[in-house]
Amino acid sequence: MTEPVRLPLAYHDTAVACSYHLASAEAVAALLPRDRGRLLLRPLPGPGGRTPVAVHALRHRTVTWTGTDGGTHRLAPYGEVGVTAGVLAGPAARGGGRPATGGFVLQLPVTSREARDLGRDEWGLPKWLADMDFLDAPGSQRVRLSEDGVEVLVHTVSAGGPALRGTRSRRLWSVRDGRLLETTTPVLARWQARPGPGAAALVLGDHPVADALRRLGLSPAPLAAFRSVEHRSTLPAGRTLGPADPTPGAVHPGRDADLGRFTVAHPGTAALSQYPEPASV
Repeated sequence: MTEPVRLPLAYHDTAVACSYHLASAEAVAALLPRDRGRLLLRPLPGPGGRTPVAVHALRHRTVTWTGTDGGTHRLAPYGEVGVTAGVLAGPAARGGGRPATGGFVLQLPVTSREARDLGRDEWGLPKWLADMDFLDAPGSQRVRLSEDGVEVLVHTVSAGGPALRGTRSRRLWSVRDGRLLETTTPVLARWQARPGPGAAALVLGDHPVADALRRLGLSPAPLAAFRSVEHRSTLPAGRTLGPADPTPGAVHPGRDADLGRFTVAHPGTAALSQYPEPASV
């Protein structure tokens, strides 16, 4: 019998391209968790009274965990696209203490059932199975996110120059089984950064998830964009903070399969599947 995955997960080698956009604070607030109608998280204030929302495109190439026997086990590599609202959690949400900033995940498609189920079960994350085609070029990275041939979005980041050390941890909130969870992820990373609207492009397709992002009033041009030169992190279990109402809006179900399409291409090369081809009969 396969041993259940044990936390924490170690992400040894992840390629990340991300950009920060502005969205309607009111639309974001409508999707944040509440306790008996009272907001537990508040949209992070941004320019013009709007809220920053991050779009991350990630390729998790090596993910491990330690079994009960002390042995090292692996998850299959997978692609992931995250849309995360910047939020502020006050003392009421955190059970006292100082307010904290972080993110609340609104969408989190992935390319493997394994990653989908683990994210749903352990953290209550809105994961669903999708197809992702990456283009990795000098100074830029693009991902085309789709489901059954229908394009959800195309996200392109153009960032280069010196690589600088970034944040040492990332804080996320989620709702699982009626409880608000806070997860702090230690990160070791170096980033190439580029400010301004030319740093990235976000094009939404003809898909229900794209329509949900349009309802946020998400700006296609970013405040800034970042691309990782090095990225390692550790994903522990979440810390339970207290009760939370079910989050508004249904999570996109996605299709039910073991794997989505996950390809990577470089300029002048054909797309290479990151999953083994099925054995011929």
